[in-house]
Amino acid sequence: MARRGGDAAKQVVVSVVGVSGGEREKGVTGLGKSCLCNRFTKPQADQYYVDHISVLSQTDFSGRVVNNDHFLYWGEAVRLADDGLEFSFQVIEQTEFIDDASFMPFKAGKMDPYIKRCCATKIQSAEKLMYICKNQLGIEKEYEQRVLPDGKLNVDGFLCVFDVSQVPNRSLERQVELTASILNNCLKTKRPVVLVTTKNDEANEVYVKEAEKLASRKEFKGNIPLVETSSHENVNVDCAFMTLVHLIDRNRGRIRIVPFYEAARHRKEILDVATDAFQRLVRTHVLDYRSIWATTSKKLAQSPDFIHYVDLFGMDQAAKLFRRHVKKLKDEYLQRKVEAYMDMLPSILREFFPDLQSLEDGDWLSIQQRISEHPDFDRYFLRCNEDIPWSENTELLDSADTRIPFDVLDSNEAETVFKNHVNALQAELEMREMRDKFKLLLAETGYVTPGKRLDEVRVLFMGRESFDSLSEHDRQFIYDQHQKDITEKARQNFHELLLEQAELFYHVKSIAPTGTITQEDIREITQTLQEDSRYKALDRLESERTLLLLQHLGFVHCPKKEHCPSFPNCMDCLIEKIIANKAASNSRPGSGTWSSKNIDYGVRSDPQVNLILLGNQGLAEDLQNVIRSVCEDDEFELDNQIFSLDYRSIDGDVSLPQNSFKTPEFTPHGVVCAYSNEASLEYVRESLEKSLLTQLEREESTPTPPITVLFAPDPDLDHNTSQHLHDEGANLADSPPGSLQCTFMDVGPSVGSGEGHRFDSSLVTKALRSLITSIHHRNNSQNIFNSAVLPRDSQPDIRIIMCMLCGDPYSVENVLSPLLSHQWCVVTGEQSISLQTFLDDCKRRVEVIVSSYHGANAFREDLVHGFILVYSTKRKASLATLRAFSANIPNLPIQILAMTDTNSASAFFGSDISQQLITEGNAIADRLQAHFMTSTATCQQKTAFYTPFFKEVWDKKPEIEQAFNMEDPSGLDDSGEGTLERPPHHYHRTITLPPPRRTLPPRSQSAEGSSSEIYETVPTDGSQGDDLDEPLSPVFPDDQPLTPSDDSDIYSHIDNDEEEHLVKPSQLKKQHRFQQELFRQSYPSTESLPTTVSSRSKVSTQPSDLEPTYPPLPPYPPPPPSTSPPPYSYVTRDQSFDGGSGGSYQQRDGASSPSQRDRPPPYSFAPRTLPHDMNKPQPAPRHQFFKAESLTLDHGASDRDYLMIRERADRGEYPLLLCYTLAHL
Repeated sequence: MARRGGDAAKQVVVSVVGVSGGEREKGVTGLGKSCLCNRFTKPQADQYYVDHISVLSQTDFSGRVVNNDHFLYWGEAVRLADDGLEFSFQVIEQTEFIDDASFMPFKAGKMDPYIKRCCATKIQSAEKLMYICKNQLGIEKEYEQRVLPDGKLNVDGFLCVFDVSQVPNRSLERQVELTASILNNCLKTKRPVVLVTTKNDEANEVYVKEAEKLASRKEFKGNIPLVETSSHENVNVDCAFMTLVHLIDRNRGRIRIVPFYEAARHRKEILDVATDAFQRLVRTHVLDYRSIWATTSKKLAQSPDFIHYVDLFGMDQAAKLFRRHVKKLKDEYLQRKVEAYMDMLPSILREFFPDLQSLEDGDWLSIQQRISEHPDFDRYFLRCNEDIPWSENTELLDSADTRIPFDVLDSNEAETVFKNHVNALQAELEMREMRDKFKLLLAETGYVTPGKRLDEVRVLFMGRESFDSLSEHDRQFIYDQHQKDITEKARQNFHELLLEQAELFYHVKSIAPTGTITQEDIREITQTLQEDSRYKALDRLESERTLLLLQHLGFVHCPKKEHCPSFPNCMDCLIEKIIANKAASNSRPGSGTWSSKNIDYGVRSDPQVNLILLGNQGLAEDLQNVIRSVCEDDEFELDNQIFSLDYRSIDGDVSLPQNSFKTPEFTPHGVVCAYSNEASLEYVRESLEKSLLTQLEREESTPTPPITVLFAPDPDLDHNTSQHLHDEGANLADSPPGSLQCTFMDVGPSVGSGEGHRFDSSLVTKALRSLITSIHHRNNSQNIFNSAVLPRDSQPDIRIIMCMLCGDPYSVENVLSPLLSHQWCVVTGEQSISLQTFLDDCKRRVEVIVSSYHGANAFREDLVHGFILVYSTKRKASLATLRAFSANIPNLPIQILAMTDTNSASAFFGSDISQQLITEGNAIADRLQAHFMTSTATCQQKTAFYTPFFKEVWDKKPEIEQAFNMEDPSGLDDSGEGTLERPPHHYHRTITLPPPRRTLPPRSQSAEGSSSEIYETVPTDGSQGDDLDEPLSPVFPDDQPLTPSDDSDIYSHIDNDEEEHLVKPSQLKKQHRFQQELFRQSYPSTESLPTTVSSRSKVSTQPSDLEPTYPPLPPYPPPPPSTSPPPYSYVTRDQSFDGGSGGSYQQRDGASSPSQRDRPPPYSFAPRTLPHDMNKPQPAPRHQFFKAESLTLDHGASDRDYLMIRERADRGEYPLLLCYTLAHL
């Protein structure tokens, strides 16, 4: 052992020997001498090489590393002993290199056998370089170059290697024999020797025991210690060298040799601590799975934990652990993504497959296919690239898209979610079935009645599967819901019972009109109802039943729609809504007829004019292009007013819906027809005829819009043909079908006009100006007619009340559709409409008030001429209410309308209740002498559905109004001038006069074909015009007298507000001549009928030969004093007239006293029909009265009577005011 100067470490030269040579000696692999040297000299993991070879080429053998020697210089290593003394080891390895060419040992000087040569103590080799690894050979300059010091070494001790692992082609006996020889030779050198067993991590017990036997041979005298090592695991490597140092330095004493298993455990602990420290370091600094090793290693290079780990395991192992950590991060990230997807998947599956039927018993693969074909697939799922798995698609992983990659459905987790979904659906189905069974059990159980608690009936359900399988919460919830349902049903049934007893409640109202209900009344009602099962159903809810009864009584006495049990679906609310929609549709731009009210003056300031352009062979399109070219922005200026134009070009069959003149979106105001040859002229003629026929088939009373016929001759027509077509077009305009308003104009292109144009733009502009002027004039005429004939606030000719019961199961729109769809239907109030219809060849105004039965009380003061009572054939309460209501109606015409679900025959024979209610409704109609009809609730009737009833009401109007006047004499106002006038407040509607008439614009053609009209000024003093040949006496249609409401149609004041009012004398003459002829035909003589004058009228005394005598009417007792206007009932069953000379009034037995003879309210039960006893003299017939301003004539007035009145009017005794109407213009 040598020591350097100063405190330098002691120098120790160690020679590592062991069996070496060819495969015959050492077997397939060596004993581990090189690995032992490598691990000791370079303990860092990255500098340890496990592959060392002894078969070299001649070049490598001659290199400076081998240097033609059979030993290797491993360099220098420094170790610190336990006592702090530092040792510097110079390590050489004695081996034997084999020529790769001859597989024989290289020849190098004097060649002794290896067992002798390896024990040399003096080593010499000039310029020999330190060996690092086999890759160093041939490229020595690329590695560290360290030269053998001084080219020579003196060996201080030997480490003899013995492999305890089993190696092929190496026998244990041969290895023991050679090793023993080497040990003997080493001992001869007087140098210490340590026997080192290698590869103990792969040790064979037999080999270990042989090594122990070898070391303990007597011949060695115990001078050879045994150290167990493992170079790969770096166990006891330093211990072997330090043991040798102790043997070399005998003063240091013996060292304790650690057994392999103990040293291996200690080594493992060191490695585990280093690994944990490094992993902790990596987990702390590496949080993103996208981190890379190059960046991270540079970041961690200065960390002691990183350096220590790299020394023990190497950089590759550190990188491997880093990649494992990154993979774990990525796996965790993907797992979180998958978990998020799996959290979303159940709701998606529930949406796609809400029940078991939708699954169709498909497996998971078929379900995946159906998911991919679902319309909402792209909403929840994302299709992945087939070449890259979704987990490796960094673009997908880095995106914020929350949709599920479709590949995820291939995972086991997704299939598990699907199975859970199926199981959940099955469990829900089973639970739903249990709930349904329990609900059915409750419904079928008769002992569960409204008001009972679950605890009272629980014992009856125990043992039932549907009850036992449910939780207590579900049981209570279902039972409470059932209680709520049956209680609400019981309430509805009880209310229906109250409605079915309408006569009972209205009887209570009649005996307690002030609204005071006593306990006796309640007891009487209760006794009547108490046997009904619907009454008994609320026995446990007696307070609620009493409250319902009191509420119903209060509603009967003071009906308000807000208190209606059906509110907000009260019939009055529904009616108001329907009528409001009708009013809105009437006021909507473009709705209704061809009249001026349809020109749109809405948002835009310019009126809208809709034009039909009719012509085939492309004429309509060409005409539209010309019009649009001359009208900038489709606007046409006329008399400083801008009209906005809309067009509808038609070139096909107008009888088809797509070519109809009028559509729901387009209401034309004018028609422009264009033709250019015989075929196009025939098309125009046929189209106009078809349009008129279609209008007649639809029963449309609207006038045809103004029409302009344009002739644009084809260029190839000769002069004669062109002239013939011109004349044909003119004839078509002069005598169109149905007397259409037409103008004709030749608009062919002039000389020099652009080629390809069929129309002259200037002539088209002229024709357009004429057409819009005609439309404008017609609008003004229609406005005057509407203001004169159809004033919204004027009195109707007849007034009808239609009643319906709230809650009836039919469509109110279908009941009202015949009225609302009428062409001349006008909304006059929230619940009233007015329509113009023909009654006896004349148009009359009919007002229909639509109300619920309880709301009809609001119209008790109005003059009403008839009732339409509607009921449902599926509801007993509906007919019961009708029966109670009809008992109060005076002797007026009644139309009973039964609403069925299907046609009347099917409803009658298909349902017992419908059959019963139809039969009873018919019987009520027979008893009331009313009309009875059935209608289907699902089918809308035509506009003439109610016309027969209106006709009957019109026929009976005079006697209805006479009865009304006779019953309420206090309501007559005697002016002292022989007039019979009713104050307007009894009608609740003010009769207003039409506004002053203005001069009508001239029509293009008159009815007689003249081109102009003569207008005269009406004298303001009420006298006749000088040129009138006949007296202006009013004349009426056949079989219809003039009624008090007719004076608003025939007579009206013509005010002189500083302007003249023109009339058409010819029109007046024609009208009066027609009316006089009808009058003579209707009333041929005065002898046919007795004539009477109402005893309430005061007539001026005239010569007896001019005045007919009238028998007196039966007296009517004065009504009792009343502070409020009494309702009317006209004539009831309790009243009769004695036709004797006295004309006295008789009261039947059981009738009320005179103090009680007030008109009953609409819901009272005064019988309505008049008695008819043929044995008694009958009173004078109640004739239909008609009014001529101040006198009332009966039905039989003759020409003489009328002329007498006329003469008295001429003398100024009666003001006879004249007016005219535009109805026949």
